[in-house]
Amino acid sequence: MKLIKSSLLVKLVILILVVYATVTLVKLQSRISDKKAEADALTSSITTAEQENGRLQDAIDKLDTPEGVENVARDKLDMAAEGEIIFYDVSD
Repeated sequence: MKLIKSSLLVKLVILILVVYATVTLVKLQSRISDKKAEADALTSSITTAEQENGRLQDAIDKLDTPEGVENVARDKLDMAAEGEIIFYDVSD
């Protein structure tokens, strides 16, 4: 009788441990899936930021030339080269 109770108790403890391990494994698998999705989203965000950085670096490189400075002076500051006359069409 004592042996049967002991055997039953061992089986119950093992069953509880197996159930606990299974539940823990399922929870961890869910967290892993969530973290993978988060990593994919961050990778996409990094790629977008790198493309934007490349575009901005190209714009900086273009402005770092004499032609780039001249274009900004003409287009944004309405400046003219020495001896140059600018005509504006005011008839709209």
